Amino acid sequence: MVMERIRVENAVDVDRCSHCGGIWLDGGELEDLLGLPGGAKDLIKRLDSGAYDDHGAMVNSFAVGELVCPRDGTQLSVVNDEQQQHIEYELCPTCGGMFFDAGELADLSEFTLVERLRAIFSR
Repeated sequence: MVMERIRVENAVDVDRCSHCGGIWLDGGELEDLLGLPGGAKDLIKRLDSGAYDDHGAMVNSFAVGELVCPRDGTQLSVVNDEQQQHIEYELCPTCGGMFFDAGELADLSEFTLVERLRAIFSR
């Protein structure tokens, strides 16, 4: 993975793959992003811009093959988000870093009414 570092709101540094548009978040950075004042969803959508074409349509771009943590070289585990089971991302079991394919982070920030109802009734 060739990563470019992006500074978000002068508060959080995240990394984006220049090839596939995927987003790498070090442990704790997802919470930092979600805790930023203002529209976290808008910030995340702009950050995850590799997921959209010039007309604003979602483009599916996925990292291929087994991925390793860019920080410590550990093989990443594939996990599903607990509240939005359709979102699959890669997690480093050593440092807690997360890799989201292009569009997954933006999707994660959109918790729809249907997903809220599923979460309530699946308890």
